[in-house]
Amino acid sequence: MPELIRSVVSRARTYFHDRRQSPRLRVRLGFRLSIPRPLNVNGSNKPKHFLIGHTRDISANGLALLVPHAHLNGRHLAADGCSLDVRLDLGNDATIQMLVVPERYEHLDEGELGCAYLIGAKIVKIDEADQNRYLSYIREGLATA
Repeated sequence: MPELIRSVVSRARTYFHDRRQSPRLRVRLGFRLSIPRPLNVNGSNKPKHFLIGHTRDISANGLALLVPHAHLNGRHLAADGCSLDVRLDLGNDATIQMLVVPERYEHLDEGELGCAYLIGAKIVKIDEADQNRYLSYIREGLATA
């Protein structure tokens, strides 16, 4: 019987230890977040309002975003079906744009650099060139870590 319990606990540890599909790179990168807008009459969809924050970590499939507020333009950032436009600064004048969907949201007891909310987001759309730069940045970061 003890062997059965040990086997179950071992399997559970393997499963619950780290279920993430891709490794995380703990890095603080600045970003500008906005809610995507439909094209207006002159063909522009430039956001009027945005939040500035930074990442806690990034992976090939998602990001942990730290933001100062949970609302923008009267909308909750982690509401169901809400997509977010993220412009991520990789340094050396390299900015990439991606569309993300919040997967989880958390109010932090102790804020980090003026950011009191954590949003775990999944990347749903990214330009191929931006994706290549993004993945290259992650690979280089993980190689040096």
